[in-house]
Amino acid sequence: MIKVAVLGATGYAGIELVRLLTNHPDVSIEILGSQSFDGKKISEVYQNFEGILDKECSVIDMDKVEKCDVAFCALPHG
Repeated sequence: MIKVAVLGATGYAGIELVRLLTNHPDVSIEILGSQSFDGKKISEVYQNFEGILDKECSVIDMDKVEKCDVAFCALPHG
């Protein structure tokens, strides 16, 4: 199982990546990085994930990100 972090998970590109990764059989989404929705479940922010992915979003903690196999960066520019 590939452990994945998605930084900027609640933005347009990030949520599309999350949608694709939830369907991948060899991926475990470990971190959903989001400054704006810290503490909220992704399924509360995007109701189409209800029952599919109920993981909580959190502020990016690089110590936790380093423990993942892959980190996708979908953060805003700047």
